[in-house]
Amino acid sequence: MKELRLPKGSIDIIKALENRGGLTQIQLIDTLNDKKPRAIRYTIRTLLEKGLIIKRPNFEDMRSSIIYINDKMQDFIFKLLRINEINYT
Repeated sequence: MKELRLPKGSIDIIKALENRGGLTQIQLIDTLNDKKPRAIRYTIRTLLEKGLIIKRPNFEDMRSSIIYINDKMQDFIFKLLRINEINYT
């Protein structure tokens, strides 16, 4: 992860979005309940800046946004998850 300069929780957030589809920030925090909300917010902000994830309006609740994996970055994310899998198995 250091070479890519992504926060530690990046893989967890990407996996959650890949498995469950679009989620709000609150849903991500609930899904990753073993992580601190502040760390999750920081990781989301960083992933948004890098273009790995995107935000879209939540039409059911306009106070929140739904976070998705950026389709344009799908190949990069697949490689990232694969590298993580190889390093930790």
